[in-house]
Amino acid sequence: MERIDNLLPDAGRAMSGSSASRKPEALRLDDKICAHCGRELQAEWVEFPPALQRKYDRPGEWYYHPCTPECETKNDQREWELMRRDARVAALKERSGLSKRMKGYALDNFDHSISRSTERAFAKVMDYIKDWWSNQEEGRGIYFCGDVGVGKTHLAVAVMNELITRKRVPALFVTVPELLDNMRGAYNDPGRDIDEWMDSVKNAELLLLDDLGAERANDWVRERIFVIVNHRYREELPTIFTSNVGPRDLAAQLGERTASRIISMCDWISLEGEDYREAEVRRGL
Repeated sequence: MERIDNLLPDAGRAMSGSSASRKPEALRLDDKICAHCGRELQAEWVEFPPALQRKYDRPGEWYYHPCTPECETKNDQREWELMRRDARVAALKERSGLSKRMKGYALDNFDHSISRSTERAFAKVMDYIKDWWSNQEEGRGIYFCGDVGVGKTHLAVAVMNELITRKRVPALFVTVPELLDNMRGAYNDPGRDIDEWMDSVKNAELLLLDDLGAERANDWVRERIFVIVNHRYREELPTIFTSNVGPRDLAAQLGERTASRIISMCDWISLEGEDYREAEVRRGL
């Protein structure tokens, strides 16, 4: 790639007579283009006064002249739209129920090369995200199953974060043990109202239920889970599950009615292999 002062003959023009001999190598123009029309922006070297040189420890910087007024208007509008999008994404994540750690779970920091199983799982979730609008229309979700520590929650949350960021999908993360604890608390304390929260769980545009089947199964647990799953099944609302329970044992754990609906509404992704967290630690050593 050519230097900027070769691409733009006037780019070396300085604000003082001495700056041309003191300026560092010109910046590259990889992203120094008009976002609206794609035209390369004209650059000019601006030498700092002595006080700023001492403050920033450099003699000056390159200044890129704005494009046409029309382009500047379009760029300002685009910047405003990006700011609104970022604010929307931040608000969605704030209301998502995700912990600080989980907000950082992403597809690009999930190591899918650990095993063939994780590679297959990663390919499937990429297809799911690519076809999100049709999956949303059909109420299709994902059921991640596998042993403890194989990366189910990391990958499931990464899918959720990707859909929040790229598609601005309102999503909610809930662990099933926490969900059941809240329900028990409401029954034991009549003054505690969780109706609004439960309505959010049942009607979230995208719901991630983590650790399904972790609770000891009894009739009360099965009925509570069925109410949520059945509502989302009837309303065709996409749901992502993570669980240690495989498809063969799902009916015994949750009951035939719940198992049948989950099987109908989800694509199944099985994760196998060594503990994902331990493997990540070893790779970092």
